[in-house]
Amino acid sequence: MAPVISLASITGTDMAMTAAALERGRLVAVPTDTVYGIACKPEPEALKRLYAVKKREPRKPLALVFDDMDRLIHTITRLPAPVLNAVEELLPGPVTAVLPLPGVLSQGPATAVGCGGGVGVRALPLPAASLFQRLPSPLALTSANLSGGPDPCSVGEIPETVGEACEFILDGGPIAGCRASTVVDLRPLAEGKPARILREGKMPADRIADLIGPVEE
Repeated sequence: MAPVISLASITGTDMAMTAAALERGRLVAVPTDTVYGIACKPEPEALKRLYAVKKREPRKPLALVFDDMDRLIHTITRLPAPVLNAVEELLPGPVTAVLPLPGVLSQGPATAVGCGGGVGVRALPLPAASLFQRLPSPLALTSANLSGGPDPCSVGEIPETVGEACEFILDGGPIAGCRASTVVDLRPLAEGKPARILREGKMPADRIADLIGPVEE
């Protein structure tokens, strides 16, 4: 397994080494508000490594995790007003919001991980967000499991082959209420249609509806 760094005793040097590893295109296992994930820089070589480690089909998109909402909105630009309003209601929170990829973005982190004209984004609430505020932003993020396997709720549940492929594993302890994020496709809102729940997870569908109006499941 990669070196495990406890967030309870992490130092500035530890954070600097972790951030530098990500900048070099290495993989790092991280705790989030939902499950343990693998993060990497959203660039081709790092993404290729991440897909290979998870045994995940390259056609399956990843999410971008941002250190704050301002950076998200300034990266995924020109969102239709109904989509922007909805993402601001749902995030930060245990949700992956699928946003339209504007034509203005011909390259960059969003197009690196997007698929089918959309990109999944996350912005984490505190205290989980405090870790990502000290790392490069945005990062590509997916659960630290083998494709189709159970989502890890603690460092001990990360598969050995995944852990071995990481430069570092950041240990935040067991994740309370561990469950994958709810994936919500907000793109239909731009056409006056209800958002779609693609995967119900930690945030229930009825809570999503309370925040943004009727949704399809």
